[in-house]
Amino acid sequence: MKRNKITGLLLAAAMLLTGCAKPEIKPVTSDVKINISSSVKTVETTSETTQKPLEFNPYVYSAKLAERIPQDHWESFYNLCDALREGKNTFKCSSQEAYKWCTDIGVLCNLFPTAGLKIEGKSDDGSPAFENGTGKIHYNIPVEDYLKRQRDFEKTILDILNAADIENDDTDYEKALKLYVYMAKNYVYSDYPDTVEENYVYRVFETRKGICVNFASAYAYLLLQVNIDALNIGCSENKMDHAWTYANIGGKWYHIDVTWALHEVINNGTTNYTEATWMDYFMMSDKERTSDGCSVADLTAPLLPEYWVNRTNLSFAAVDSSYNLRGYMAFVSLDENNKILTYEDMEGKRHEFRYDR
Repeated sequence: MKRNKITGLLLAAAMLLTGCAKPEIKPVTSDVKINISSSVKTVETTSETTQKPLEFNPYVYSAKLAERIPQDHWESFYNLCDALREGKNTFKCSSQEAYKWCTDIGVLCNLFPTAGLKIEGKSDDGSPAFENGTGKIHYNIPVEDYLKRQRDFEKTILDILNAADIENDDTDYEKALKLYVYMAKNYVYSDYPDTVEENYVYRVFETRKGICVNFASAYAYLLLQVNIDALNIGCSENKMDHAWTYANIGGKWYHIDVTWALHEVINNGTTNYTEATWMDYFMMSDKERTSDGCSVADLTAPLLPEYWVNRTNLSFAAVDSSYNLRGYMAFVSLDENNKILTYEDMEGKRHEFRYDR
């Protein structure tokens, strides 16, 4: 990823959780949001309120991806998730095609990160991997080690959601912004990851380091955890090879680029740091994404079977610009009671933005 723009600036100068209930899967279109929370949060009240504890959601779901992936594939995938959490070596699966999708490395890395590269879709004894509605699971590490990996990962995700101050009655905007700010402050862009972990999504949660594709996928996974539809997408051309997150916030689609908002950047052994969380890369439209050098004319979407968006009839457009703050505006604070974002311009002057429109 080319970081000339952000590096120059650094040198000159951030669900209504479904818990463990499997989501209802039904045919959807790209402009339909699944299970969106419409509640308004009250931060300070005269009466004591009790927040329901956050829960890890093993059944993440993307309505955008479901435009291409049939319902039975999702149901089979959730059966696989259940089996993996219990250390089983078989799961109920609808078809050979569903089995192939469920056990695909990319699907596992992005939708059930602990399993990517740690399990395979094959049998232990050489028998058919799928037969009579049953899929077999081969573990590449001891089952006990896998189960510990799963438990530790679920705790890591809950720790992140709690540290980011995610609450059940947050709006989509609040969830997405809190996670954006959290990752910007706590993760490091590093072109030399200090780990041998090969799973590119799991790795970023374990090391807090990575490059654009790591952060695009990790941020998308966190959004899916809090019931915001999101996918890792990118552009791949001579002038720019970069990945970011495409997310549905409040029923509309936006480009969100956590990588270019990170405070700490290591390039070729040189570290640059800024205290600011730039809002330029939060909830961008196509026009704003393109202005940063990332053309949206020919996008990639690794979780799509076709990979290239132009090989599908799906729309990955983002037309709304009403929430994007341009000109290197820095996040200051979020007043959830009054629905006001406070930000600071390059001259240090503070401004307020009402996000409850």
